[in-house]
Amino acid sequence: MGGSDPQWIYVDLGTETSIKRVVLNWEAAYVKAYRIEVSNDKLNWTTVYRTSTGDGGTDDIDNLAASGRYVRMYGTQRANNSYGYSL
Repeated sequence: MGGSDPQWIYVDLGTETSIKRVVLNWEAAYVKAYRIEVSNDKLNWTTVYRTSTGDGGTDDIDNLAASGRYVRMYGTQRANNSYGYSL
């Protein structure tokens, strides 16, 4: 079974929280293009980071100046594989 784009995953922090850093540890099935988004209601998302040059491994995204209850990785392009995403 193959993967498809887009795919996303979110984390519920329980309450609105200051978000300064997000760390993603990718397995072999990583994404080339994705965004980090925040929300307080899971309906309206604000992009706080984006890249189109993902290369797997660990992405340590710091110096964010965001807040929200939910943090989402929204992947838009898989990296040359037929699988989904694997964090």
